[in-house]
Amino acid sequence: MKSFRTFALSALLGGALVAAPAHARQDAAQDNQAQWAALAREDVRLAGIADTLLRANAELCRSTMPVTGMILHSADQYRAGLAEARFANGPLAVSSLVPISPAARSGLLPNDAILAIGGRSIATIAPPEDGNLREAAFDLLASQPADRPINILIARGGAQMELAVSAPAGCRTLVEILVGDGPRARSDGRVIQVQYGFAGELTDQQMAVVIAHELAHTVLEHRRRKEEAGIDNGLFAELGRNQRVNRAAEVEADRLSIHLLANAGYDPTTVPEFWRSEIGRGLGGILTSFVYPSQEARAQIVEEEMVRYLPQRRGPSWPGHLLGLRDRNFRAD
Repeated sequence: MKSFRTFALSALLGGALVAAPAHARQDAAQDNQAQWAALAREDVRLAGIADTLLRANAELCRSTMPVTGMILHSADQYRAGLAEARFANGPLAVSSLVPISPAARSGLLPNDAILAIGGRSIATIAPPEDGNLREAAFDLLASQPADRPINILIARGGAQMELAVSAPAGCRTLVEILVGDGPRARSDGRVIQVQYGFAGELTDQQMAVVIAHELAHTVLEHRRRKEEAGIDNGLFAELGRNQRVNRAAEVEADRLSIHLLANAGYDPTTVPEFWRSEIGRGLGGILTSFVYPSQEARAQIVEEEMVRYLPQRRGPSWPGHLLGLRDRNFRAD
């Protein structure tokens, strides 16, 4: 799933300033700094909530990674000239850090250039096709063993130093703010994106509900299962067999979401509240009657799940009745 920061940030942060008068450039630069700070705050808020869910549900995921609390970005995500100062020491850098995270405790700081991860030089890795260096660096970081120190070589203030980050295991998923047009929240089994404007409308608890639903798709391996079943998740997602399987996947994700929340210490009873709220009712759009059940139906589905499988409304929860679906083929009947 492609990051949209390359072009969208140039619009968000005001674009080129060269042709503007000096006082206008100064005002625009200040506005840009304020918007950079606002975006960083949303990045950190999202990452903090997501990291809690990823760590708490590590045992439910068959693919894990160290959850460091380090938010990376790369120069090739941005239009030329938009963020050059942030990459003065290299094309990959720390954008932000989740407070009190393993990365923050290790001594890493925002704007540190990342030169190597686990002994592998960043210069030796290449961006994926139609992707960016940050995505390749995330894959390298995610492949490191959890609960063992990860050596990170950085450049800061003209000097190089090596820091060790010891991070616990969590579900292997990149969770990020989507800057630009697109769905308010989506997952492709490897990346979870929450749209920037939508994130700003959510409380922390509502954000957790949204992430838990998207993470459930990852835990239940819907991407793999749909591909194996030949299901179209794009243009023809709401037609025929595609529609039936895609709806089944959404129902599975709704049901699992309450278990993921409970394991992370969030209140699962807020899930039906969310789907009945104004913001919850606004999700789904014209596809509600095709791929997604109605919001009231979704609320009732998770209420039934809680009554049957989570009567104490808290974790730890091992929802084997749902996890077992990973090894079954999707059926369209």
